[in-house]
Amino acid sequence: MKWFKTLYGQYQTYSLSTRMSLTISVFSLILLVLIGVSAYRIALEESEEMIDRQMQEMANFLEVHNQKFRSSAFDPLHRYDETDVFIDVIDQSELQPTGLTHGYLLPATTTPYFSRHKTSRGDLQIYVRPSGHRQIQVSQQVHVRVELAKELAINMLMPYLFFVPIGIYGIYRLIRRHLKPINELEQVFSKRDPLDLSDIHIDRMPAEITPAINELNYLFKRMASAQKQQQFFVANAAHELRTPLTAINLQIKLLSKIDQNAAVYQDNLNDLRLSSQRMMRLVDQLMALAKQDEMAGSQLEALSVLDAIRVAMNQLHAASYAKDMQVRVDIQAEAHDLYIMATTEAIESILLNILDNAIKYSPSLSEILIKVYLQGSEVTIEIHDSGPGIQQPDIKNIRQRFVRLEQTQHQVVGSGLGLSIVDAALKLIDGELNFSSSLLLSGLCVQLKFKRCVISSPSA
Repeated sequence: MKWFKTLYGQYQTYSLSTRMSLTISVFSLILLVLIGVSAYRIALEESEEMIDRQMQEMANFLEVHNQKFRSSAFDPLHRYDETDVFIDVIDQSELQPTGLTHGYLLPATTTPYFSRHKTSRGDLQIYVRPSGHRQIQVSQQVHVRVELAKELAINMLMPYLFFVPIGIYGIYRLIRRHLKPINELEQVFSKRDPLDLSDIHIDRMPAEITPAINELNYLFKRMASAQKQQQFFVANAAHELRTPLTAINLQIKLLSKIDQNAAVYQDNLNDLRLSSQRMMRLVDQLMALAKQDEMAGSQLEALSVLDAIRVAMNQLHAASYAKDMQVRVDIQAEAHDLYIMATTEAIESILLNILDNAIKYSPSLSEILIKVYLQGSEVTIEIHDSGPGIQQPDIKNIRQRFVRLEQTQHQVVGSGLGLSIVDAALKLIDGELNFSSSLLLSGLCVQLKFKRCVISSPSA
């Protein structure tokens, strides 16, 4: 089968029109063989039926006209055809009771019949008819019937043999013509600029190719959109990094000109520290965004929401303690009911960013409330803060990268990337994020919804 694999591999390298033409040619040859076999069988059956009937009519004619005794002659060197038959009229008393007389005459019989025998004259189709004390035998060589059937079959196939090559060539030309749009598509791709993401338009595109082209155009649109987002992201990141770097550079120059014992020196040093913190936070957020692709391939597992909240609050304890804030946790369900399918990195990223925002935007000596409860098949976490909240028109924009509210961007160090990170992480674990005004505290209510994961209770 190695030769077949080699041949098939070479076949796969041909153009689509050539492969289709070759396939049609092979199919036509197979069809030709089948037609030839069928034509031969039909011709053989019909010729045998016709010649057998003629042999019967000859025997009847000889019987009616009382043909005298006669013996046929056979020349082994002569080439007989379908018109040649051997006619013998013999006295039955001269025939052997069994076997062949003279190597080709059948024994005496009382009823007419056909029979095929191997004789001294070759394979013969024999018709025997008794007539009184005589026996009439009409025989013919079998091979002449076979030759006649072959000749008839070939005559039947001649028009097909003549027109098939013409038909295959015509089909090849039609295939080439109908596949011309694909050739045009190939030329479009070969001449297309690698950065060109515009739609592909080819006239008279085959219906089988149109869905693929539509999907390709849709892919180009998504790539163009992703490219624009990437350019926008890079531009904003560069701008956001430039701002604290410029401030740091300016503050360093000012500090170099101010006496260290001057009161303004400490103020500039604090500003320098804030600019450094802003830049470090921006770098951390950019690195968190870069890890989103790695998180996409992580396997989800059953995680405790309470454990995740505890870990996040431990990491943010210093920030809340510095502002002398009270953090209350209200759990309204059994601990074994508060499990979700997530990854440790995703749920940690979500809770850290949301709780960090709640701490940053709430004033000192204020309160944060974390409320956890079941809602149908979902685990819901509500984080209420005491900050200024967010106006309804601004809610739809705050998930975008580098977007910060005007009324708070100069009061709190931030990058405008936190909620983008939360949104991306929630998509990975099929979570939901909603914003509303807090009815329990004076600020914002952030609602996180996760699909509950059912696990057996410890007492089960």
